[in-house]
Amino acid sequence: MASVAGRTGWVRERDLLPEFFWAADAASLRGQRRSVLLSAWELVLLVVAAATGSADGEPWAWPAAAAYLGAIALAVVISRQNPQGLWYEGRAAAESVKTLAWKYAVRADAYQPPPRPLPDAEGLYRFQLARVLGAFRETPVGVPDAGVEITPAMRDLRGQPLAVRREVYLAERIRLQHDWYRAKARYCARAGHWAGVLGVLLPALGLVLAVLRALGAFGYDALGTVSAVAASVAAWAQLRQYRPLAAAYALAAEELAQVQRQLAQLDLESMEAEEVWARLARDAEDAISREHTTWQARREVRTTTDREHATDPEH
Repeated sequence: MASVAGRTGWVRERDLLPEFFWAADAASLRGQRRSVLLSAWELVLLVVAAATGSADGEPWAWPAAAAYLGAIALAVVISRQNPQGLWYEGRAAAESVKTLAWKYAVRADAYQPPPRPLPDAEGLYRFQLARVLGAFRETPVGVPDAGVEITPAMRDLRGQPLAVRREVYLAERIRLQHDWYRAKARYCARAGHWAGVLGVLLPALGLVLAVLRALGAFGYDALGTVSAVAASVAAWAQLRQYRPLAAAYALAAEELAQVQRQLAQLDLESMEAEEVWARLARDAEDAISREHTTWQARREVRTTTDREHATDPEH
């Protein structure tokens, strides 16, 4: 069993999770970076095309045409490569595996009470994992044919006393996830605020420019450029989902904080400690799963149930 800073039985999350989680996580990050980069360049080129196309004179038409051509090329690349699909599917697969791995490792099994013998728990874990991964076999994520292993750290942590499992789970799962949700909620709230500010300022700027042009103050048609910038800001905010994510992350952080308090106050000496622990740990994982399910729904990612219906010949 690994130890950190002299604490026997301590396990880091990076040592606990199966290799497939890291592969799916890396694939999702690649898809995210590529999706965001391509979308950003597409919006920039459309703004450039609008700005140069609004200028007077034949020379400006060629840069506008080149910008439109570049935007078309990027749209084709995005459509053919579908980096968003890799982003969303990879994240869904990674988070599903992470949830099951933690449930197994800390004995948050669907048993009342959770059993100590490993064969039953391993059978449940492999059954649930096979059901989850089966939904991703036709995706770019790349599910291994041999399945996903139970890591030595998962087995070791499962064999530890409840006090050790609670300490590790609170530090490596609940607190880290809670802090991540809270930080992301703040970031998305700020970004959503500024996107909203720009959504007001840019049309106001367009109004001022329209009035000035009507009064003959200048001849350059800046209205198309301002409109393109405003539309790009709105499209970017829609892609990043700032406001919905801020609300979802804040709610998930609040739920995890409540579960964290309940886990910390659990009486480890009571006869029902293991049973209560399993229920509370499942509640924590359910809170995380609810946030991710909402994330999937906003991005039109089909859930495991949706995929089963799609492949069921009776539906």
